[in-house]
Amino acid sequence: MPVTINFATVETQNHITNSHLSIMEQMINLSESEMLKTWKRIMHIDTVRRECTIERDDGIDIDDLLINRLRQWYAHLLLTAPIELLPIEDLRAEVAVTADEQGVVTATLPERCVRPVEWQLAGWSHAVTHFAEPGSAIDVAQRSRWTRFGSQRPVAVKHDNHLLLYSIMPGITPTITQARCVAMPTDNRYLLHRDAMATLPGWEQSTEII
Repeated sequence: MPVTINFATVETQNHITNSHLSIMEQMINLSESEMLKTWKRIMHIDTVRRECTIERDDGIDIDDLLINRLRQWYAHLLLTAPIELLPIEDLRAEVAVTADEQGVVTATLPERCVRPVEWQLAGWSHAVTHFAEPGSAIDVAQRSRWTRFGSQRPVAVKHDNHLLLYSIMPGITPTITQARCVAMPTDNRYLLHRDAMATLPGWEQSTEII
């Protein structure tokens, strides 16, 4: 039996795969000490020079101060930067889910999930990449079973520590098949795209040193 190959589909899939690989190749993974050295280099804080000194009279160690700034910057980056610059992980193994009698699913956000990116339940026609705010028109529409969308038009509403996922057939045990998130790396690592380093000087100029 002859096999028909859709070369357009293959080419598109290869393009997506190659683009993903290209982004991954540009990701850097640094320890906190390595990131501190990089921060100092970018901000032109040269610790080798001896003709000047940096002092504070409140007893604070300069490196400790810089590390605190570094952590603030990285937390802000994970919250606000384009996802192409950030570490994305599928954290479905860390998600707890329950479903009510109408098939509305509550999914806890893993502790390392800074923000959801792409989620899907078994039975949904596709994943969701938009996460509605509580009180929005989309959220309000889901509160009634008569106006609620469904597995063909899935909706996710983001609350502080959980998502409400609409919806699945009543009586079915919910299963998360995808829970991609911007994820906080473990062990105080800094995982990010090289291009994200360019945001450091602007962030430093726009925020107050405490």
